[in-house]
Amino acid sequence: MHWLLSTPDAFSLRSAIQRSGWLLYPPFHIHTLGTQLHRVEHLSTNAAIGLTLYQAPAGLVLNTETQLSGQEIEEASAKVWRMLRMEENCEPFLRLARHTEYLDATRRVGARLIRGATLFEDVLTATMATRTDRDTLSWELVAGLVDRLGDPLPSNPTLHTFPTPERVLHDTDLLEDLLARPVIERVEQLARIFHQQTDEMEALVQRPWSADDLALSLTRVFSLEAESLGLLMLSLGRYDYIPNDTLAQRRMGKVQAGDAETDPDAVRRFFERWQPWGGLAYWLWDWSRISASTGVKLHPQR
Repeated sequence: MHWLLSTPDAFSLRSAIQRSGWLLYPPFHIHTLGTQLHRVEHLSTNAAIGLTLYQAPAGLVLNTETQLSGQEIEEASAKVWRMLRMEENCEPFLRLARHTEYLDATRRVGARLIRGATLFEDVLTATMATRTDRDTLSWELVAGLVDRLGDPLPSNPTLHTFPTPERVLHDTDLLEDLLARPVIERVEQLARIFHQQTDEMEALVQRPWSADDLALSLTRVFSLEAESLGLLMLSLGRYDYIPNDTLAQRRMGKVQAGDAETDPDAVRRFFERWQPWGGLAYWLWDWSRISASTGVKLHPQR
C-alpha cells in the first residue's frame, strides 16, 4: 500500500539523501541512484515494516508491502516527518551559505540532514559513532547493534529495525562479541533511561533553553562525551550549538594557520557570526578544502 505526505516548498528527497550520506546507517538504505530511501521501522503495534520513500509531483510517497491500520499509517507518517525534519526552515542559512566557498555544496544539495525516527535512536547512535583514521564517521557498531537486536523484516529477515529500549535491555548479552563491556554498560544505561522516562526525555529536549544550558543538561543525563554531544545537538536541530571537541579544535588548527592564537574557544569565535546557524555551518563546512599552510578567515556576508 502507499500514501502521500505533503512536503514543504523546495523540499527535495534526493538532495536530503545526498547531503546526509555520512549520517545514514542501518536501518537506512539508499535505493535507485539516491532517489529512494528505504528503512525498516518498528511500530508500537510491534509490527516491523519496510518503508520505501520517494518523491512525486504530488508529494512524498510512502510505500510498504503490508497493509497498515489507520493508527499505523499515522505513526509511520509521524516518524518520517521527524526523520526528514519537515518542520525545519533552513532558507535563512542557505542565503548566508551561498556567499562562502566552503559551503558551496549547499547550493546543490541544501542543508536538510536526515536523522533517526526517535530521540532514543539519536542518543544511542551519537554515543556509538566512532571515527576512522581519516576522521570520517563510522557506523560499524550501530550496524552491529541493529543486526543483533533489531526486529527482522518478515519479507527479508536480513534487514532489521532499530532496536527499542526494551529489546536492548532484554537481549544485551547478544552484544558481548560486538562491544566492549564499558560500551555495553553505556548502551544499557541509555536504554534504561528511555524505558523508564521517554516522555520526560522528550520534554527535556523541547525546553526553551540556551544551547549551552541544554548541552550541559544532556551531558549530565546521558553522560555524553564532547563529540557525541555535538552529534546529538545536530540531530536535535540545535544549530546554534557550535561543537568544541578535540576534532573541532584540530580542524580549527588548519583554519588558523600562521596564527599564534589556538585556544579552545577559537572554534566558537570563528563560527559565532553565523549564529543562530553556527553549529550547522560547522558541520557542513568543507574542511577538506582548507590547507594547513594557508588557512582561511571567512565570515558570512549579511
